[in-house]
Amino acid sequence: MGTNHITAFLFDFDGVIADTESGRYESYCEILDTFGYDMRNRCTLEELTGLTGSGFINKFFPEIPATQAKEIVQLRQTHYMEHLDKFCIPYPGMRQTIRDIKAKGYYLALTTANSTDSARRLLEVTGVAQYFDAVCGCEICEDPVTKVKDYSRVPQHINKSIAECVVVEDSPVGVVGAKRAGFRCIAFEHFKSEIITNAADDIVRHYNDLREIIGLPLLKDLKNSL
Repeated sequence: MGTNHITAFLFDFDGVIADTESGRYESYCEILDTFGYDMRNRCTLEELTGLTGSGFINKFFPEIPATQAKEIVQLRQTHYMEHLDKFCIPYPGMRQTIRDIKAKGYYLALTTANSTDSARRLLEVTGVAQYFDAVCGCEICEDPVTKVKDYSRVPQHINKSIAECVVVEDSPVGVVGAKRAGFRCIAFEHFKSEIITNAADDIVRHYNDLREIIGLPLLKDLKNSL
């Protein structure tokens, strides 16, 4: 990747910084079941990836009233934040890579569908908060109507041009959102996705792949690296 003009990396959180999607899916399955809805027959883990809570409920459970949907999302968020040791697992090599990118002088921003307050706590829990210059939560990164990832307001918030930035995403909706706004995008491909294959500028499967693209030395024991 030619990085001479790049000054900033914009990292998504879920599926990039930490593995959160599996626990999120199971949590929603349990909560929706108490409301009488069978999530497993409506939505797979792959289909949930990259959608906000309200976004996926609007898409897969349109019959759920808005007030009840809000309650379900709040219940899941509370459950998640109370059990981060179970639901928020940093990816191998993530911390070292974030440290190394910052040490090279890059600006780092978190661009996530989590609320800004929750995102700051998640960075603290995963041990990389001190390396991030900005946190852009759903108040900035979510389209208020469609409830999907929207990068169009990020440049003005962090005072960077689109050309200076690289987005690191993992979901089809996140990759499409980044490309729609004009950003270069590196995508973690945890699930085979034609959208990611066609839209992302680079595809990685683990942090050594990302390090190779950036020009960082590979970690010898990625599995056991922090």
